[in-house]
Amino acid sequence: MIPDRLSWSVAWRGLVRSKRLTALTLVVLSVSVILVIFLTALIDGLERDLVEETTGAIAHVLIEPREREPLALWNREQPAAPYDGPLYLGERTTLTSQKGAIDNWPRWTRLVDRFSPEIQGVSPAAEGQGFVIRGEKREAVRLYGIEPRRYDRLVPIQKNLVEGRFYELGPGEIAIGYKLAETMGVDTGDRLQVTTSARTGRSMRIVGLFDTGFGGVDNAAVFMRLGDGQSLFGLGSSVNAIGVEVQNVFQADRVAEQLQRQVPYAVTSWIANNERLLRALEGQGRSSDLIIFFTAVAAAFAIASILIVLVTNKLPEIGILKAMGATRRQIRTVFALQGTLLSLAGGILGASVGVVTVKLLSRIEGPPTASGRTEPLFPFELSPELVAGTVVGAVLIGFVASLVPALRASDVDPIEVIQNG
Repeated sequence: MIPDRLSWSVAWRGLVRSKRLTALTLVVLSVSVILVIFLTALIDGLERDLVEETTGAIAHVLIEPREREPLALWNREQPAAPYDGPLYLGERTTLTSQKGAIDNWPRWTRLVDRFSPEIQGVSPAAEGQGFVIRGEKREAVRLYGIEPRRYDRLVPIQKNLVEGRFYELGPGEIAIGYKLAETMGVDTGDRLQVTTSARTGRSMRIVGLFDTGFGGVDNAAVFMRLGDGQSLFGLGSSVNAIGVEVQNVFQADRVAEQLQRQVPYAVTSWIANNERLLRALEGQGRSSDLIIFFTAVAAAFAIASILIVLVTNKLPEIGILKAMGATRRQIRTVFALQGTLLSLAGGILGASVGVVTVKLLSRIEGPPTASGRTEPLFPFELSPELVAGTVVGAVLIGFVASLVPALRASDVDPIEVIQNG
C-alpha cells in the first residue's frame, strides 16, 4: 500500500478540514502514550529498586568452602581399618556442620576476576556472626574482614559515607552503619568490643559511619581490614568466602554454574535463595504487559471509531473521487495514511509530554532519613528504548486501526452515494 501524490494530498486535506476530529484523535493518542510511558517507567523503576534492595547488599555469586559433614565409621566406603566391635542402637544426634577455609584465595580471586567480562568485582572476605558490646549494650552483627576497595564494588560503602573513612581502614579500625551507631550510642572515634560467636574478640575504634539505604547493612554490619577478620575468626592467612559481582544480576545463576566447574568450592547465586522475589517480579511484569495491552486496545478502538465517523462524513467526497477515477487502492491508502499520520503525531506529542512529566516527577524527593539521605519519591526507570518503542507501537496501532474504515471507504458505491446525496 504505497501512497501516491493524490493519496497524500487527499489524506492531508481531510485531516486539516476535520480539525475537531483530528484534535480529538491526537488527544486520545497522546494520553494513551503518556499512560504507557508513565506506568511502564514507574513499574520498571519499582522492579529495579526491589532487585537493588535484595542484591545491593549481598554478593551476586558467593564462593564458599563446602560443608564438612561427620561420617559414621560403618558408612565409610573404604574404612581405614575393619570395625569388628559392637554397634549400639539409640538416639541419633545431629552434629553442627562445619566449613573449612579457602587457603589459596589469591589464586582463585585472580582466576574469577578474569573468568568472564560479566564479572564486575571479586572480593575475598573473612566473615561470620558476632557481637558488638559497649557497656551494657550488646548487639548481634555480621562481621566482615575485607579489602575495602574490592568490597566497595559489591556494596557501595565509600560513596555513602556519612562521616569518616572506609578505604583507609587501618589495623584495629572498623566502619559501621549509622543506624547501628545510633543503637549503640557511639560516634567516630569511640571504641566497641567486637567478638565472634566463638567468644574471641578485641576492642576496635570506629573510624567511619555510612548510610547505604540497605537495612541489613546499616543496622548490623561491621567492616574491618581483612587481616583483623582473619585473626578474629582464626583463619590464619585464609578466607572463608569470595563474593562476586556480576553485571546482569539475572545472569548470576549462569555465571555460578560456569564457575562451579572451575573452582573446587561451593558456588551459589542470589537467585537460589530468592525464588519468591523472582515470582513477584514475574507477576509484576505480567501486570505491566496487561496495562500496556489494554491501553493499546483502547487507543486502537478510539482511532477506528473516529476514522469511521470521518468516513461517514466524507461519503459524498469519496463517491466523487471514485467517479473521477480514484481506485479502491487509492481510497484505502488515503484513510490508512490518515490513521498513520495521526498516530505518528499523537505518539510524538504524547512521548514528549510523557518524558517531561517523568523527568519532573523524578525530581521530587521523599522525606530524608535520620542521616539526611533522600530518595526519589517516584523511582522511575526511563530508557530511550521505552520511548522509541512506544512511538513505534502507536504508529503500528494507528495503521492497523485505520484498515477497517479504509476498507469501508473503498467499498463505497459512487453512483449510490451521489444519487442519495
